This record gives sequence, C-alpha cells and structure tokens, in this order.
Amino acid sequence: MQECFALLIEEKLSMLLILLKIFPNLRGYELFKEGVKRIINDKDKKNNVGINLYQELADDYDLKLDLVDRAMRHCLDVSFKRNGIVDFEKNCCVRFSCVKPRPKEVLCLLAEKVVLDVSKELENLKK
Repeated sequence: MQECFALLIEEKLSMLLILLKIFPNLRGYELFKEGVKRIINDKDKKNNVGINLYQELADDYDLKLDLVDRAMRHCLDVSFKRNGIVDFEKNCCVRFSCVKPRPKEVLCLLAEKVVLDVSKELENLKK
C-alpha cells in the first residue's frame, strides 16, 4: 500500500508540474519534486521552507543555498512566460496570492493538491 501511495504521489506531482509548464529539463524541476515530497512526509517543513527545506535540498543536490531558490524561481519565471501559472489555476481551481507566486507558495500548494488528489484516488480504488 505504501509503495502504491508513493507511485501515485510521483505520478500526480509530475502531471501537476507539467501542467505548470515546469519541465524535467529545468534544474528546478527535481528540486520542486523533492521539496513537495518532503513537505508531504513532514508537515512541519511547510512552516520552514526557506530555512530547513532549502538547506536540505542544497545539501542533497550539492548546491549552494541561494542556487536552490534561484533554480525554483527560474522555473516559475518560465512557467509564467508560458502561461503555465494561469493554466494551472484554471485547471486546478486554485488562485495564487499574486500573479507570479514565490517558490514557497507553489511548494505548499502542490503538496496539498497532491495529497488531496491521491487520497481521492485511493478512496476510489477501495470502492
């Protein structure tokens, strides 16, 4: 069951990032994926994204702390230019707090969206 849950999270997260027009060729793509997974596994990370989560990602990917934020911001810039943020808001029925959201907001929103969608899918499988 745990393995099924992890696969569903991975699949849903990839689909949402592509909907945002954040593609695997961008360095920040993997950082977003790993960051969201860590937020899902440890809810306390939501409150300390800028400090704890970014530091963990920097250590794991052997990057400087500022490069983690920069890579994620670059992904959001690309998404914004390709109207990915607008498409995401329309398809997911959500609204970011500003036109061009910060990485922290996107990480937290993706984590919530993935958990909700995967929970619904698991409920449907049980029926």
